[in-house]
Amino acid sequence: MLSQNSNLEISGWLDGFTATIIVIFGAVFSLTVLYRARKMEAKLLIYGAFMGLFATLLWLGPCVDFFTKISTGQNLKPVELYGILSYMWVAPATVLGLYLGAELMLPKFKKHIVIIYAILGIIFELVLFLDTTNAFEFEITGGAIDASFVYGHATFILIVVFLLTVFLLNGLGSLRQVLKTTGVVRKKFAYMSITFILFVIVGALDALGSALGPVLFIARMGMIVCAFLLYSALKP
Repeated sequence: MLSQNSNLEISGWLDGFTATIIVIFGAVFSLTVLYRARKMEAKLLIYGAFMGLFATLLWLGPCVDFFTKISTGQNLKPVELYGILSYMWVAPATVLGLYLGAELMLPKFKKHIVIIYAILGIIFELVLFLDTTNAFEFEITGGAIDASFVYGHATFILIVVFLLTVFLLNGLGSLRQVLKTTGVVRKKFAYMSITFILFVIVGALDALGSALGPVLFIARMGMIVCAFLLYSALKP
């Protein structure tokens, strides 16, 4: 049983506030981009909009806990729901992200990459829902729930695999294309490279939980930068 503080402390307010900014801004921005992409019939931008939406929903757990705390005085219950709300979006965000990377960098292997990571994503989701209690270490920090992955658990191993693959294929892969192209194409690959490298860094830092203190909240704002950069990279 987690002991619950009666009031949110500064760190709890920062945690909930930054998570809420990411979720609200990400949802509005992604849906706006999706609307524009469908009008332009821009296939990659449509996938990018959905990927961006799923990526920002990774902060839904702390967002819901924040509103639950300020409205009822209690944290989200059961606490396992925090982990599910936060990480149930990992698989769809990863598969869509790798689809974009494969489409642009390794089109011949696109189908194989998507199938492999779709299977890994299903495994991740099953383990997440069936073994949530053992997948995370939950604690109350500053009046807000904090969850960190249990090292060695299947969810931790799989999310490391996902982040590394996105970093290598989308981040470094795009950077390689920057060195090989010129003009507008080069600029778009540069935007994409920065987007995914920054996303992986923010995701990795957030997975460490409260251990990073105020640095974590600053890093989270990088997600808003990612949204604009991805749009700039994929728009026709």
